[in-house]
Amino acid sequence: MSGGLPYNTIVVLGGVAAIGFASGVVGSLSVLRKRPLVGDAAAHATLAGVALAFLVTGRRDIPTLALGAFLSAVAGLVTLVGIRRYTRTREDAATAIVIGVSFGIGVALLAGITTRGLPGAAGLGTFLLGHAAALTASDAILLAVMSLGALLAVTCLFKEFVVVAFDADYAAATGWPVSAIDVILVTLVAVMVVVGLPAAGAVLVTALVVIPPVAARQWTERVSTMLVLAGVFGLLAAVVGVLGSAAVPRLATGPLVVLAAAAICGVSFLVAPARGLLMRRRHPP
Repeated sequence: MSGGLPYNTIVVLGGVAAIGFASGVVGSLSVLRKRPLVGDAAAHATLAGVALAFLVTGRRDIPTLALGAFLSAVAGLVTLVGIRRYTRTREDAATAIVIGVSFGIGVALLAGITTRGLPGAAGLGTFLLGHAAALTASDAILLAVMSLGALLAVTCLFKEFVVVAFDADYAAATGWPVSAIDVILVTLVAVMVVVGLPAAGAVLVTALVVIPPVAARQWTERVSTMLVLAGVFGLLAAVVGVLGSAAVPRLATGPLVVLAAAAICGVSFLVAPARGLLMRRRHPP
């Protein structure tokens, strides 16, 4: 016990809070680049990677499953890029194809594992909606370190990400490696999706990458401020979700985190200065 909270709750709170903050920051760049659904494609592809990692190794520890999830997320994103580049399929249709097919493969693999009753397979299904309460201290530290790594990458490449997000044609014309920058951003999104799996699961993890940035965008026109606000909103949603789940154990942490983020977004839509609905009604253009 510390500060009235059980040790396990403190562990989960630290890990999920780090995930929430980093997801908000990285997701802001994806939203500004107008590619928010990239995270959704990556998230739904992770389930197949989790199942394959278990089938290949027989292990169910977070590092092993996270590696499998990351590789399958990257494979899903490469497939998405390939469909868009080599066919005439629109981006939204290509994204829907990747989401449906990859998620179907993941669910089929998990169903097969469950049906066969493989030793150690119990609990794999929790990656659908997350199971933050099962995080150990080492798991939380690993996820926090990965989140910190993503934040450091954003800090180092902040200018490049912003220029490409707002004017990719100008960046390309002046010699910037736009494709490479896009690849790095997509990789960071994939990392945050994988990191968020234990907290929110494959179905809900995209919300951590999209909702806080959308909420933050209502409050500011400055990119740097938006990134910080999105991180704070993601962290706040994580804290509310974890504490709510601790107070009512039957409530899963992941859905509560997403609902808290949605509530923050709803308030932002209403009361944010300049962009908020109430403010626009008081001061119509």
